[in-house]
Amino acid sequence: MTNFEFVNVGSPSEVKRHSTKIRRHVMKDIGKARRKSRPKKRGEVILGEDSSPSSENGDEAEASSSSKAVALPSPRMDADLHRPSYPAGMDEERLNLVRFMVNEAHSVYRPFRFLWLSMGLSDAAAWNITLANAALYRGMDAETKKLKKPEYISSVDAMKWYTLSLASITERLQTPDDSDTEGLVVAVTGFVCHDSSVGNFDRYCVHMEGLQRLIDKKGGIENLSSPFLRMMVSWLDLAGATYFNVKPRFDVPRGFIREVNTGNDAQYLEQLLRSWDGNCPALGDIQNAMKATASVANYINRRSEDPKFWQDDVTLARLLGPAFHEILCLEGRPLPEDTSSIDYCGTAAREAFRRAALVFLAAIKIRMGAGAYEMERHLDAFRQISQLPLVNWSVVPELNLWAHIISAMQEESPNRAWHVITILEIMGSMGLQSGNQAIDIARGIIWIDAIDQGKSDSLCRELNCYLMQRLEEEIPVDPQLEMHSEDFGN
Repeated sequence: MTNFEFVNVGSPSEVKRHSTKIRRHVMKDIGKARRKSRPKKRGEVILGEDSSPSSENGDEAEASSSSKAVALPSPRMDADLHRPSYPAGMDEERLNLVRFMVNEAHSVYRPFRFLWLSMGLSDAAAWNITLANAALYRGMDAETKKLKKPEYISSVDAMKWYTLSLASITERLQTPDDSDTEGLVVAVTGFVCHDSSVGNFDRYCVHMEGLQRLIDKKGGIENLSSPFLRMMVSWLDLAGATYFNVKPRFDVPRGFIREVNTGNDAQYLEQLLRSWDGNCPALGDIQNAMKATASVANYINRRSEDPKFWQDDVTLARLLGPAFHEILCLEGRPLPEDTSSIDYCGTAAREAFRRAALVFLAAIKIRMGAGAYEMERHLDAFRQISQLPLVNWSVVPELNLWAHIISAMQEESPNRAWHVITILEIMGSMGLQSGNQAIDIARGIIWIDAIDQGKSDSLCRELNCYLMQRLEEEIPVDPQLEMHSEDFGN
């Protein structure tokens, strides 16, 4: 049942005085509402002949006469290993590596495993780099796998296939007829994929530079015929862009999910965006980025209860791509020298949102099993922003509260001590009296329960603990009690 709360307004000029109370009441309700289970919907991705990934309420599937139908291998293809059309001769050693990939898939989920396997089948060099990865993981023990940074040099078998792939690429780059093939793009993409997966971003830059030149030579990412390849190139481009905090090299390719029907879920966010834009002009250009991030949250909230959703790597990549682009394309701004200017606080809030949004999306990547080497870098940057001197975080309190809560949830004490102090200051400016109220407001802005996993409860307890300590320090001591205590001691 809806709880009504009344305010007395004698004249239009008094509305602003009550606005904080009204917003707090509304955001409390929407925050609680977001805890309710969402209706389940199954979003399917159909990738086949003459088609690209379709999207919801937006980019329609575009036919491409040059696309080739590529069937994604099934994890249960054990008995059919001789059926696929391999790009190179297959002996027992190679077949054993394929068997390992398929068998491991029964117990270990790796995002884009079978998507990449289908692309590897299109080119000999790409196939060798696929075998190199299989050999690498096959030779790893449990302790090494925990490190999550396997390199080819650690395996003799992996180095053999890696060297064959590298030699093939080098030779073809020097041959005019072979240097413009899509298979070569696939092969180099394989190198970039490995660099990204192990966190070697120095080598990633070298390979990505070469990949960009190959794609530019073909006229851009949209001229790649394979929808799988377009998606993987964009995903890997975003992996580097988020790590280095720079603008992506490529635009969002067709077939990504750019628009999501959020229904009534976004109306409170829309209201806040309008008020922020009016009160703080420095935030005017973040609206699209916030809406894109909210769309991701809305899409996931409606589907996350389906156990198969988090292994739908293609859909998740198509969903996250546009949001990453919107955030990373926000140009950096220097802080104004005048600390009393509203633009000083607005610029700090803008960067706080940008970093918190990247932390939020990184948490989604981790939940889907993709890993996010950028997480620590953005958390470290947020800590520095949070400690900027003379910033009045109450200028746009809801945005700053959301940003600090999202970042604090990914930290552990004592690293988030400064976050907690700032959150308490913002809560004071908003008249909030408990950690639960603060979390509810953050829930009402942009939230995904599936990546919460109890982190908000831990933060809430920490906030309430600080509030209790402050309350105890403020309670005056009755002089009579002090006197009786002294007498008791004597």
